[in-house]
Amino acid sequence: MPRPVQSRNAASDAFARDTVETVAVARDAYSKIIEMKCPGSRAVSAVADTLGIHRKLAWQLIKVAYSDDPFVAAKHMPSARSIEALSKAAKKRGVDVALLDAIRSASDRFQALMSVHAADKVEFEMLIDSHCADQDQRDDERWRQQSYVGNSYTWGAHCTTLLALSILAPSTVRDRHFDMAQIRGLMGFRQTRPGVRWVVNQSVAVDDEKRPESGMRREALDPEAAGKHNGVPVLPEYCSDPVPELARTPLPDGMMQDEFVSAEVGLQGERTLVTAEVLRDVAPTHATEQDKTAHFGSAIRTPTETLHFDMFVRAGLFGDVNRELCVFSDVASSIAFAESDELRVGDSISRLGRGLSMVHAPDLPGYQHLASDIFERLSLDPSDYELYRIRIPYPPFPATVMLRHPLLPKDQIEPL
Repeated sequence: MPRPVQSRNAASDAFARDTVETVAVARDAYSKIIEMKCPGSRAVSAVADTLGIHRKLAWQLIKVAYSDDPFVAAKHMPSARSIEALSKAAKKRGVDVALLDAIRSASDRFQALMSVHAADKVEFEMLIDSHCADQDQRDDERWRQQSYVGNSYTWGAHCTTLLALSILAPSTVRDRHFDMAQIRGLMGFRQTRPGVRWVVNQSVAVDDEKRPESGMRREALDPEAAGKHNGVPVLPEYCSDPVPELARTPLPDGMMQDEFVSAEVGLQGERTLVTAEVLRDVAPTHATEQDKTAHFGSAIRTPTETLHFDMFVRAGLFGDVNRELCVFSDVASSIAFAESDELRVGDSISRLGRGLSMVHAPDLPGYQHLASDIFERLSLDPSDYELYRIRIPYPPFPATVMLRHPLLPKDQIEPL
């Protein structure tokens, strides 16, 4: 039998230990009955025909018997009623009584496991899904979609797509520093309750100790439009018409915050907002005593159907680094890097090569035009920039989705 893969918490988690032990008993019994009656095949049709059972039940037996991860196996454990049907069918096919007793005993033990560790079936499913070694993206989406619907009602607002587009370029002033163009979009924003105050943008640049980066400057990509909209760096041609009413507020911790003014509820008040600003001389492109890890994030502050997060990086800007996706809960702090705040997701980063040929997105009509326009306004050549993309359906809320990579020593990065 394959060696079970345990969750990262299995060593100290009573639920994990009990589940691994319980599933091991079922795996032993199921694999024995399959290998006794179907020695030449593990196909669903062969197991179903040989044992005289439904194909779905045969599939469940195979998944439990041969899944490498015991928690994946637990997700497919047959119900007590299905085990009774299996016992009756297998008995007619001459399966040994002792093996049938082992199958029933394993089922009873699994039912006991559920009653000991969970108040109901839904909670048990949460426990199992959260312990799987390899996060199942479909399970993630299913749970998060429920959160999205509930949060939309509770908080009184939601949107169809949350856009985050960042372009990291060499500083035009300081050697071995970088500038960052930051484009943010709330597409199809709607209130479900009147009088809602809504933060649409929050941004900050800090080091590893959460201290604001000194020397950074903010510039609206369209200064004239920003002047007309209370300092919020809107791009009017990409917003709904009229441009939503907005307010911008600097906070004491270095955070800059933009807010919607409340409007009509439902479709009658639907708005789309796109903002764009350039952060100049954000930080060094290499490791320093205070900063050894780069985090580039997008805060999730609105229940949304899809997060679309693109990051264009000038080739060679940070050297040869491996980037990873991290999602941090913002419940304890609005700036969180700690492992204890990290949320598990089954999504990943896609590396889409240089330029704009792969920039199209199904739920962002005209997105290539927007990206091209930004590069043109910045006087940058997109063919010099590598595109990294994250798309998360129903992203966790409130949280921050981040691209993280180590900062290399200065002497390991070739100057551009």
